[in-house]
Amino acid sequence: MTIEATWRASSDASACDLRNETAHWRADLDAPAGDPSLPNPHDLLDSALAACTTLTLQLYAKRKGYDLQEVHVSVRHEEAPGTYKMVRTVTLTGDLAANVRDDLLRVANKCPVHKSLSAQIAIETTLLD
Repeated sequence: MTIEATWRASSDASACDLRNETAHWRADLDAPAGDPSLPNPHDLLDSALAACTTLTLQLYAKRKGYDLQEVHVSVRHEEAPGTYKMVRTVTLTGDLAANVRDDLLRVANKCPVHKSLSAQIAIETTLLD
């Protein structure tokens, strides 16, 4: 699936529109230049890991019959020259034995976005006329 981002000067705003074949959303710069009610690109990246972790855990727990009542995932990032560190915290609610919690942590570390972000990433850019 391809994500497309579009910005137009006529919009009188810095926000860009994002879409794929089925959804539409927006992102902007950090305040004061942008709309603080919209996520910035780093928020979108961090939210991809949080969402994927949450969705992966709830699907896995249902399949395994675990008594998982709630998943809460928070992600923040720390930047330094040449590094981008994502710090993820997972909170699980339910009647979960220690071995089940360990299994869910193992699965959290295998969610598709975690695997993608942990891999070597290459970006190829083409400029069209």
